[in-house]
Amino acid sequence: MKPSLLVLTFSAIVTSLALAAPSATLVVEHLKNPVYLTAPKNSTDYLYILEKEGVIKIYDRKRKELLKTPFLDIKNKIRIKMNEQGLLGMAFSPRFSSDKRFYLYYTDNNGDTVVARYTAHSKTKADKSSEEALLTQDQDFKNHNGGWIGFGPDQMLYIGLGDGGKANDPKHRAQDLTTLLGKLLRIDVSGPKGYSIPKDNPFQGSKKARPEILSYGLRNPWRCAWNGNDLIVADVGQNAWEEVNVVAHKDLFSANFGWPQLEGTHKTKNPKAKTKNPGKLISPSYEYKHDGKNTGGFSVTGGSVYRGSVKELQGRYVFADYVKPHIWSARITNGKFSDLKHHKTDFSQNGKEIKQVASFGTDPQSEMHIISHQGQIYKIVESD
Repeated sequence: MKPSLLVLTFSAIVTSLALAAPSATLVVEHLKNPVYLTAPKNSTDYLYILEKEGVIKIYDRKRKELLKTPFLDIKNKIRIKMNEQGLLGMAFSPRFSSDKRFYLYYTDNNGDTVVARYTAHSKTKADKSSEEALLTQDQDFKNHNGGWIGFGPDQMLYIGLGDGGKANDPKHRAQDLTTLLGKLLRIDVSGPKGYSIPKDNPFQGSKKARPEILSYGLRNPWRCAWNGNDLIVADVGQNAWEEVNVVAHKDLFSANFGWPQLEGTHKTKNPKAKTKNPGKLISPSYEYKHDGKNTGGFSVTGGSVYRGSVKELQGRYVFADYVKPHIWSARITNGKFSDLKHHKTDFSQNGKEIKQVASFGTDPQSEMHIISHQGQIYKIVESD
């Protein structure tokens, strides 16, 4: 074989390896309405799976099976009357290995929002009696409950609440700074009990606004994720547009996401806000229409920027639509989307696309999982 042909062949192999397509492999099935997956920082042994009805199951990564005994069962605290209610979010303390604390977001027997702190006996057993309700919020209706909680780069706890439900924010909650509905909250949970308000929160000390509020004008943020100091917020639209916002940490302070006067970048017929609030209006980084095309859908499911082992996806934001079986990825540069890819066949199982993607869960080693509300969890891997 001539040397030039050797170089060409080797180059082709390297290129082929670098461009290996992503795929998805089934990790666990027969779950009951799973909505999220997470794990403590640096852990390698277990993944914690939230079932909407109020159970946190443990997946043993070494044995590749679910443990028979759940981490926590709070079904008695939850009564689901609508699809958007239930156990919706979870965040482990950044210091879980020492403080054994974790945080849950759920809707209770009355359908109202509860953000609570728990303590774990061990990696496999939570102390149910340790619950400390940090925040409660009455919900006007049964939908738009938000449900994301997560620690930011500043170690503060961030919480995303929906506008209280129904349609078109009928009680004008999203722009009302006296309620937590339709807001992104920021609180300090580092103390032994309760929480405190960070001194730099924009409405700290205000008599006209809740001091927990960081940003406002959200409709139903369904999954947020940090990418360095940027927060990516996927906000479910009304009847025309879905949106994803990429906002630098410094710009979140008193940011206005525009709802209900704006759906994405488009003006609605909803009445103007009663008061003109301070802060910068955030324009979506990406929006898509309500339609059945490969670039459209009806309910955005936010994901995160992929940092796992699949080369083709590295550095790309992976997200989906809950109603249509679409999973996309895109580059984010200076807060804007580019190079959108529709992974129609990449993640398909036996020729069928994964339906009802409720969340994307990333393990501590940066590998990403796709959570289907129909009961399955898949891990994103490189195709053979």
